[in-house]
Amino acid sequence: MSDVFQMPEVGEGVVEVEIALWKVAVGDVVARDQVLCEVTTDKASLEITSPRAGTVAVLHGQPGEILKVHTPLVTFASGATGETSTGTSEAAAPSPAASVPSVTVPTPTSSHAGGASGASAAARAEGPARAAPAVRRHAHEVGVDLRDVAGSGRDGRITRADVDAAAGGAPAPAAVAPALPLPVAPVALPQVVPVAADQRIPITGVRRKIAERMVAAKHTAPHFTYVEEIDASALVSLRTRLKPRAERQGVSLTYMPFFAKACSIAFRDFPNVNAVMDEAASELVVRAEHHLGFACDTPTGLMVPVVRNVERKSILQIAAEMQDLFARTRVGKAKREELSGSTFTVTSVGSIGGVLATPILNVPEVAILGVNAIRQRAVVAEDGTIVARPMTYLSPSFDHRVLDGAVAARFIARLKDLLETPEQLLLELV
Repeated sequence: MSDVFQMPEVGEGVVEVEIALWKVAVGDVVARDQVLCEVTTDKASLEITSPRAGTVAVLHGQPGEILKVHTPLVTFASGATGETSTGTSEAAAPSPAASVPSVTVPTPTSSHAGGASGASAAARAEGPARAAPAVRRHAHEVGVDLRDVAGSGRDGRITRADVDAAAGGAPAPAAVAPALPLPVAPVALPQVVPVAADQRIPITGVRRKIAERMVAAKHTAPHFTYVEEIDASALVSLRTRLKPRAERQGVSLTYMPFFAKACSIAFRDFPNVNAVMDEAASELVVRAEHHLGFACDTPTGLMVPVVRNVERKSILQIAAEMQDLFARTRVGKAKREELSGSTFTVTSVGSIGGVLATPILNVPEVAILGVNAIRQRAVVAEDGTIVARPMTYLSPSFDHRVLDGAVAARFIARLKDLLETPEQLLLELV
C-alpha cells in the first residue's frame, strides 16, 4: 500500500511548476511539514512541505522538469496515516476523475494557412497543450493557437521555438493588436563545440525563469533609456543627519527610501509612469496605488520584493519595511505575494560599482529606475570654479510604445528637483 502526494496549488492561475531542487531522497523518513522540494513559478521560488510523516518511496520528476498541479509529486511507502495529500494538509486531494483547471490560449479569429496538421489534431484530442506559462504567453502575443502546434521538447512539450516556427509563415491574426510584437522567425544558432575542460551548468529553477522573463521583456517592449546627472550634496547631508535617529529605532537608513518616496511624489504629475500594459486588450492600466519593487540580489538569483502603498508611508516606514523584506528575501523566506504585484521597479548596483546601467523593464510595467553609485566628481560651480561634489546618475528605461522621450525627460526632471532639494520629501508626512 502506498500514498501518493500530488503537487498542490501554489497560486491563482498557476497550473504547472518547475522542480528546482529535491530536499529528500528515496528511502528518507520525513516528518510532517518537512520540506520536500523547491519549485519555481513565473513569479517566485517556493518550498513544498510534506502533508504527513512517512518514508519516501518515489520522487516524481527530476530538477528542471515541469510538473503539473494535481499530478504525483511524492509517493510514500505503506503506513498511511489518513492525512490527505494537498501540500497544506487542509483539504482532500482531488480524485483522478476531478477536472484540473488549465490555462488556455484564446483562439485567433483567423486560422493559419493550411489548417491543423495530423499532429496538432491529435493534440486537440488529448486536451490542453503542454507548454510552460512563458510559452503560453508568447503564443498569445504572436497569435498562435497552441492546439495547432506540435511540440519538439521533452515528452512533446511545446517550446518558444515551436511557437515562432508556427508563426513565421502565417499572417498576423486580426485579433492581435498593432502594439504587440511581430513574430520572430527562427534563427539557426551556432553549435557549441565542447572542450574537455569545460563546465556545463544547467539553467534551471529561478535562473531559467529570470531568463524567460528577460527575453519576454526585450521582445515585448521597445526600450529606451534616459540618463540624467544628479547633484547629491543635499541628499547625502540629509541622510547623514537622519541616520543616527533611524538607527535608534533599529532601522538602517539607505538612500533607496529617498528615491522611492521621490518616485511616488513624481507619479502625481506623471501617473502614466506608474502603469502596466494589458497586452491582450492593448491598454495602458494606470495604477492608483504605488507598489514599488526593488531588485534584490539573492543566492538563487534576482528577486523583486515589493513595498506596497509607498504613497502612504514616510521615508522611515519605507526604510524599515525594505530592511525586513530584503532580509527575508535573501534567505528565501519572503512570501509569494511579497514578490509580485509591483507597479514600478527600482534597481541599483551602486554598492558594487560601475558608473551607470541600462535596466530591462520588469514587464508588464512600463518604466524602471536605475539608481547608480554616488561618487565625488569634479563639477563646475555656479561661480565658475571647479569643486568636488557627490554626484550620481539616474538611468531609467521606458516602454516607448506608451511613453515618449519628452514625458520621460520631464518625469526625471521632477525626480532631479526632488532629490537635489530633498527637504521636500520630509514635507510628506505619509
